[in-house]
Amino acid sequence: MGYHPRIECKDIASFQTSRSRCSELWFVNNQELEEKILGYAAKYSNCYGVKLYAFAIEGNHIQFPALFPNANRAHFMRDLNSVVARIVPRHQKAHPGGKFWARRYSAEYLPDPQDVEKSFFYTVLQPVQDGLVDDIAEYPGYNCFEDAIWGRARSFKVVRWKQYNDARRWRKKVRIEDFTDTYELRYERLPGYEHLSNTDYVKLMRAKLRERTKHILEQRKGKKALGAKKLRMIKPGTVPRNTKTSTINDHRPRILSNDNERRAQGKAWYFSIYFEYKRVSALYRAGQLNVSFPEGTYKPPLFTVGYSGPM
Repeated sequence: MGYHPRIECKDIASFQTSRSRCSELWFVNNQELEEKILGYAAKYSNCYGVKLYAFAIEGNHIQFPALFPNANRAHFMRDLNSVVARIVPRHQKAHPGGKFWARRYSAEYLPDPQDVEKSFFYTVLQPVQDGLVDDIAEYPGYNCFEDAIWGRARSFKVVRWKQYNDARRWRKKVRIEDFTDTYELRYERLPGYEHLSNTDYVKLMRAKLRERTKHILEQRKGKKALGAKKLRMIKPGTVPRNTKTSTINDHRPRILSNDNERRAQGKAWYFSIYFEYKRVSALYRAGQLNVSFPEGTYKPPLFTVGYSGPM
C-alpha cells in the first residue's frame, strides 16, 4: 500500500524528503537559488513554529528531520514545496517549466531521540554517503552541521513579492525594502543532550561525525569520491547515473528506527489512528458530517455532483 494518510503529531519528530521530477539535478551550482531556499525555510519554520534539527539541499532533493509542535507539517510542506517549485525556474534558466516535484513528499516518524540523531547524521553526511566527497568540509554546497551544533543563526531577507507587485500597479514609487522581511534560520539541539554545555556538545558532535564518516568511507571500500572540482562542473538539470527511484505504490517505512520494539510501538500507534480514520472517513463520505476525526488527521474532500435530470 503506497498511500497512507498524513498524521500530524506534536511530540514525535519526522523525516521529510522531497525529490525533483526524474531526479533532475536543479539544486546544483547555484548559490543564489540555495540562499533563496534557505530563506524560505527560515521564513516558514518561524511562521509555523517548526523545530528543525537539520536541513539539506542536495542535487535533486530537499530533506530534513524536524518536530512540528503545532501539528502543522502539512501547511509547512505545502508552502515550502510550492515556493521552491516557483523559484527554481526563475534561477535556473534551463528549466523547461511544468511540474517540478516528482510526487508528494515522504515523511517517516522518528519515535526516539536516537532515531532523530541518526536522521541528523544521515542528513549532514549525505554527500559522503553518496560518494560526492570524503569530508563534508569539501562539499561546495551548503551543509548545516556547524550551524546546527553551535546553535548558530543565519539571517535571510525574503521579499513579499505579491504585495510588492500589487503596490507597483497603483503607486509610482515603491521601495522593495518596504516589502522585505528578515528571518533567522536556526536549528534545535538534538534531544537528549540538553544537559551538555555548548562547548561539550560541539566536541561530542564533531567526534560522532568523524566516527560516522570513517564508517561510511570503510563501507565505500576505497571508492574514490567525485570531488568538489567535478561537482562544480555538473550542469543543472542533468540526471545522475545512479539515483533513487520509486513510484507512489512502492513501500515506504512509516517508522524510521533500528530498534524493533520502538518500531513496533510506532506502527501500533500509527495504525490505530489509521484504521479509525478509515472508519470515520467512510461515514463522513456517506453523509454523516458530524463525525469526529482522530486527532492529527484531516477530513477528506467532499465532491458535489451537479444533477441535470428530471426533478
